[in-house]
This record gives sequence, structure tokens and C-alpha cells, in this order.
Amino acid sequence: MRWVHARIHWGEPLDAVTQDLSKPAGATHLVTWPATEFDTTETDCFSVGDQIWIWQPEVGAVRFSLNEASVDAFRWPDSDPAAFRQIVTRAWLPAIYPLWGRQVLHASAIACPATGGAVAFTGSTHAGKSTTAYGVARRGAWRLVCDDTLGFSVEAGTIPLYPLPNQSRLRPASAEYYGVTGQAPETLNWPDRSVQLKTVYVLDGDEQHPAGAEFTRLRAAEALPLLLRQAYALSFELPKYNQQLMKDYLALAAGVPVYRLRYRRSFDEAEALFASIESHLASTGVACI
Repeated sequence: MRWVHARIHWGEPLDAVTQDLSKPAGATHLVTWPATEFDTTETDCFSVGDQIWIWQPEVGAVRFSLNEASVDAFRWPDSDPAAFRQIVTRAWLPAIYPLWGRQVLHASAIACPATGGAVAFTGSTHAGKSTTAYGVARRGAWRLVCDDTLGFSVEAGTIPLYPLPNQSRLRPASAEYYGVTGQAPETLNWPDRSVQLKTVYVLDGDEQHPAGAEFTRLRAAEALPLLLRQAYALSFELPKYNQQLMKDYLALAAGVPVYRLRYRRSFDEAEALFASIESHLASTGVACI
């Protein structure tokens, strides 16, 4: 299946009858996602015939098939449409992508308009992915292309990247630092050319780290578990798709330089950090002019 953008059809809200059918007759349960700190209900994933559903009471549902990159989305009545769109595009859609043969890494990324080379910043929640990518892009040469969700595949030894619906969303402290508090999230536009991943930084920020950034090249065996921790997947109990996920992430770890980036978490050190990243990229042949 060849595709670039997944289609999302935003349907009418679920009706009162459908709301009660949290698991229709004949459905096969796939996985239940536990409620996060922002949720009050669990999320169920199940298949009905050739369709797969993701269903969260009080939020909404999506349905899709495995042979077409298309999703039908239905929000819960009286729920916030904008909030539902965020859940679908930033949480559910990235988990669906691997079933269509494309992986999604929990990362923010910048790309060079002139070359199509891209750099990803990944790491755990609060690692500084959005803040770092946004800050390097503001310096002028690089362009911010994704925030939190980065689609990729493996083709002939390269790692081409693909867009997901994306907006730049900074945490309040970062937004204040950049002077964009209160501004609407910025929709990120994908470059009008092919984009290839050239470098990955695994962020490891610490308020007690000495001043100055520390870059350490990781062997594939070291990089793989760190990358897998940031992999989106509907469930890790679907053997066919998880085998492909493992193959693709192994190709990523072996085919693209991955660095652990240790740095001091402080806005006082931010500009020095961004300059160090640019200098490091230039020293490894990934400069953007």
C-alpha cells in the first residue's frame, strides 16, 4: 500500500444507541489501554469483521481497515470537538500507522529545506523534544516539521519520513521563554520534497548536569531499546505487525547515527545548547545552510 497522508473523515457524533455498544456482538478484543492521567475511562480496541475500532467512552471512537490508510472518526455527544481531534491525531492515529506498514516514533523533528535531510529529537515525556526542536528551528536554517509524532519507513537502506497531522505545542514554561504564550498552536507544513532521516538525538536533560552539551554515539544494540521505548503501537500482542516493527526499528538503529545528548535543563543554557547541536550536526556532515 503506497500512501503519504492518511485520510480522516470526521463523522457525526455517536448516537445514544451506539454509545451503549462499547463492544458489539461478534467483536474480537485486541487490547485495552488504561486511562492516562488526563482520562477518566479506559480505551478498548477490537475488530469487527474486516474493521478495527478504537473506542473510549465519553471521548469517541474511530474505525478503519488494514488495506486503506483512512479513518472514520466519531466523537462522543457533547464532547469538545477540538479536544477529540487532538486525541485522534496525536494519540490514536500514530498507534494505527504501524498496521498500515509505517512506524511512528515519539519525536519532534527538524528538516533542511535545501537538502531534505532531517534530525529527530526523541526521549521520554518532559525530555525537551518540542522545546529543543522548536529552538533549533528558530535559529533560521532548519525548519520544524513535526511535534511529537514522526512517521517513517525503511526503503532500500534509507529511512524516509512521512507527515502526520501536526501542530507545534509547547509547554507553558517553554511558550513563555519563546514569547508565544497565548498564541494558537502553529500548524506545521511538510516540505514539498522527500525527507530522509539523517540523525537521531535521544535527549537526556538534567538540571544538575554540568554546563555544556555532551554527545555520545550509540551502538545499534544500545540505541534499539531506547528507540523502542518511544515506538507507537496499537498493541504489542499482534505478532505479524510487531515483527515488522522490530525489523524497522532495528534498521533505524543500525542505519542512522543515534546519539545520546546529555545537557543541563535550564533556559539559561538553551541558546548554547541549540548552538552546540548545530555545531555537532555540521561536524558530522549534516549541516543546513
